[in-house]
Amino acid sequence: MSNPRFSIASYSFHSLFSNGAMNLIQYFESVRYRYGLDTADIWNSMIASFDDEYLAMVKAQMDERGLKLVNLCSDLAHVWADDEKEARITTRTAQDSLKAARILGAETVRIDMGVAEWDASDEQIEACARKYDEYCAIADEFGAKLGPENHWGGSINIKVIRKLFQAVKAKNFGLLLHLDRWKLDTPEEKQACNVEMAPKAMHMHVNHDACANAEVAFPPLLGAGYVGAWGIESGKGTNEYNEAAYLLIQTRKAIAPLNYQANWNFMKDEKNTDRMDGMMILRNKVMGATQSK
Repeated sequence: MSNPRFSIASYSFHSLFSNGAMNLIQYFESVRYRYGLDTADIWNSMIASFDDEYLAMVKAQMDERGLKLVNLCSDLAHVWADDEKEARITTRTAQDSLKAARILGAETVRIDMGVAEWDASDEQIEACARKYDEYCAIADEFGAKLGPENHWGGSINIKVIRKLFQAVKAKNFGLLLHLDRWKLDTPEEKQACNVEMAPKAMHMHVNHDACANAEVAFPPLLGAGYVGAWGIESGKGTNEYNEAAYLLIQTRKAIAPLNYQANWNFMKDEKNTDRMDGMMILRNKVMGATQSK
């Protein structure tokens, strides 16, 4: 198994962004030098322009820092629209996002379903599948996977997601798996859906609630076949630098533990006899001082 990769979604800093305290280049600085990552995970609202010149500059800034774009998360690009005006807006946004994904070298692209209702009709499933096949064909030209995220509307219904995977023909169709974001009653049911969808997941979003039981809940996702990056996404909008750091270390601790066992065999070497005797003397002194209190 290859070493797991980690990323921090730029949405994790949406409050800093909205207050003018962070732009996309400052985000690159943060993930590279504050958190020591070699990945970028861009929320499309942070892209100031979709002009070629601007996108080329962004790519150059990523390259200068050795960053690979593991996901482009595209809001307002969803494949189902309720009317023509919405369809024009979402189609244009999707086109811009796919252009940016190509220039920036995105490995995965998230485009939502857009079905606001809890369930989706056969007509909606078929229409979404056709659009996903169209967008997946474009993404395949630059080697990317593309698909929805289970985080609002019909996408949090596991039955809808199952139907969608049956309907989409593209081989590079995948799910951005938002851990535990299923409309179900118990943590056990949600975890079962996480594990079921892990092999189909192209990327992942890990939030604060998901990390509460990380050491138990996360390893089975690897065992089920998840191979994408573990994307930290804090949506709280407060204390964002520290929140991202906390979620990152919790996730790393769960799926990439650094375990070192004490090995005292070197003490048995004749050259270390005095050292071992000295440590025993120190141990006895400490124990004796503790017991005398």
